[in-house]
Amino acid sequence: MKHPHALVFLICLIVSGFLPSALWAGDSVIIGATQQQERFLTCVLHISDDDLRGTPNSNDRLTVVILEHQEFLEMREAFHAHKTKLAFSSLQARRIYLSARMFTDFESLLRCITHELGHFATQSVYEDHAERTADRLRQRARQTCGSAVQ
Repeated sequence: MKHPHALVFLICLIVSGFLPSALWAGDSVIIGATQQQERFLTCVLHISDDDLRGTPNSNDRLTVVILEHQEFLEMREAFHAHKTKLAFSSLQARRIYLSARMFTDFESLLRCITHELGHFATQSVYEDHAERTADRLRQRARQTCGSAVQ
């Protein structure tokens, strides 16, 4: 090949055109977010690092997937997560699924994302276990991440 660096540069341009900016948020991946959503989620994920460290598969990336509401409902059905309305997690896959509707209200978003992270921190499917951890995360997120949504 005449210019191998040109090929590498071209591949980087193509890939960067298809991936959102700052796709890798530390050890987490955020898919389908706007820049503002990504900034907020990255902040909340960052303040959760200590709670998630040492949990099973904590060396694997945690992925947050934001889906249009109809896509979210289809994914929810596939995971048999019938009780949830706007968010659910797969502990085994290390994924959190959020409906795009979640992003219309800061308090609902804060409540749901910290609750889902609570499931990962406690490694429990029980809501009360997740909620105890979520309360601590919410307090820290309000202090640290509030400016990320503005």
